[in-house]
Amino acid sequence: MVCVIQITGRKDVGKTVLAEKLISLAKSRNLRVLAIKQSHHSPDLPEKDSYRMQSAGADLVLLRGGGMWASFSRYLVLDRLDFDIVIVEGFRDSKLGFKVHIGPDPPGDADLVLELEDALKRYEDILNMAKCYSDSISLLKFLKNN
Repeated sequence: MVCVIQITGRKDVGKTVLAEKLISLAKSRNLRVLAIKQSHHSPDLPEKDSYRMQSAGADLVLLRGGGMWASFSRYLVLDRLDFDIVIVEGFRDSKLGFKVHIGPDPPGDADLVLELEDALKRYEDILNMAKCYSDSISLLKFLKNN
C-alpha cells in the first residue's frame, strides 16, 4: 500500500518547507518515503559532465556525489513504487493523492487550502490524511506519462 500527499501552490509560497516537515515526520515513524518534485527547468546544468553524457545520447546517467545518487533519464525507470508514503510537490492540474494547496488561487480539486503558517502547524494532521491506495500502478503510470 502506498499513501500520497500532493502539495500545490504558486512559486515561493513554501511548498518545499511543508514537504520537508512531512518527510521528516514520516521518517521519524520509520516510513519509506518517496519525494517527487515537478520543476519547470532542467535539473542538470549544461556545463556539467552528466548533462554532456545525456546530450551524447545516454539513456540513463547516474550521478554520485555528496553522499547522494541522482539519475537523469528521458524516461522514468521505476517499475514499482516500494514506499509507504509519497510526497508530491506540483502537478497542480492532476489529482494524485490528498491534495494540499498552499496560498491563493487553489485548484477546484484541493482537499485542503491553507496558508503556510497554518499548514506548518497542522503538518502532523496532514500526514495522517494521506490518501492510500492498495497498489501504486495508476500513480506510476501517471509519472511515466508526464
